[in-house]
Amino acid sequence: MFFKIALRNVFRNKRRTAFSLGVIVLGVTILCIVIGFVSDSLNGIKRSLVVEIGSVQIADPRYWDNTAKGYEYLITPDTVDRVIALLESDPRVTGYTKELSFAGLIGNEKNSTLLVSSGLIPHNPIYDYGSLIVTGQPLGDDGSPQIIIGRKLAETLNVRPGDPINIATGTVSGSFNAATARIVGILQYNNLDAEGQIGFVPIAFAQKLLRTSGVDKILIKTSNPDDSESVTRELQAKLDEQGIALRARPWQELSSLYSSIKSFYNVFAGFTNAGVFILVFFSVLEVLTMSFLERTREVGTIRAVGTRRFQVFAMFLMEGVILGAVGGFLGILAGTGLGALINYGGITWVPPGAIEPIPLQIQLGLSVALFPFFTALISTFLSTLYPAWKNARLSIVKALSYV
Repeated sequence: MFFKIALRNVFRNKRRTAFSLGVIVLGVTILCIVIGFVSDSLNGIKRSLVVEIGSVQIADPRYWDNTAKGYEYLITPDTVDRVIALLESDPRVTGYTKELSFAGLIGNEKNSTLLVSSGLIPHNPIYDYGSLIVTGQPLGDDGSPQIIIGRKLAETLNVRPGDPINIATGTVSGSFNAATARIVGILQYNNLDAEGQIGFVPIAFAQKLLRTSGVDKILIKTSNPDDSESVTRELQAKLDEQGIALRARPWQELSSLYSSIKSFYNVFAGFTNAGVFILVFFSVLEVLTMSFLERTREVGTIRAVGTRRFQVFAMFLMEGVILGAVGGFLGILAGTGLGALINYGGITWVPPGAIEPIPLQIQLGLSVALFPFFTALISTFLSTLYPAWKNARLSIVKALSYV
């Protein structure tokens, strides 16, 4: 009975109700878009990171702490084999590879510049950067000296696929070594700074340049990236048990960029949520206060026929809840519809530090919609408490005499 009365009272003044619903719908729509954008961006960054660096990495503690002298952190082939034996016994591990990074100089008779390179196993199960090639082809596994470089680096050196290039670096013993490789591909890394220095070579070529048989880290792919922390803990326990002096780290700890972006997005979403909450709270508070005051004599009448104060309070409170629920639901529909239009509208944007624009995507679904809905519901509920309590506390005589 109270629900029917409350529902009727909500839509008694259509103009006032429309204003309240409009504010709630606007707030929920904004929240849906913001949270959907933040969620999709973070998921996209996570997917990219996991593809590029793996779910878990294993390396010498001195490598992680940056306390090694020279290349003393390199993992020997025997240790690599022992680690791989542990990985093959874990059903959650779906792939692994090795990597050897180095810095040096790259150039020809016309120009030279800094090179930050990684030695990879071509066609490895995690990532070999072949999908980023815009000109030429990915690294091959024929054993010949090859390299793929960033577009900006190729422009700096004025080279293209098929051209020879000289690479020089220091060896693990501290001497100097150089070799000539063939440029097989140019890649688009979508980061201006990285494209001007980045290069990838077969790991065998990197080991030949550095005159070593070791690697600096082992990259691991898991069936579910969200399990990386638990896999890391269990893998670390196995390494310690086997007396292997290496440290495993999940992808969450490997990228400070992800943590920084996540913190920024969370603060951004938090301020947006606070703004929407305050907007809905005070807008609905003002509207319901006016609405409830106009019905003061009505309150006196129903109190005179035996309605108790808590029943009056509950009836007014229910009106606020209905208003919040209806507005929240309509806001979710509007936010979902607007998000779908953005997703299919071909809108692009250039993230900070990127070169090429990427599609602007809004994540849709229940996980995105629940928070805005409950924000609207809670803010409306709280804004109803005071006017509902004030009207319920009126004496019958004072309410009936109210003009």
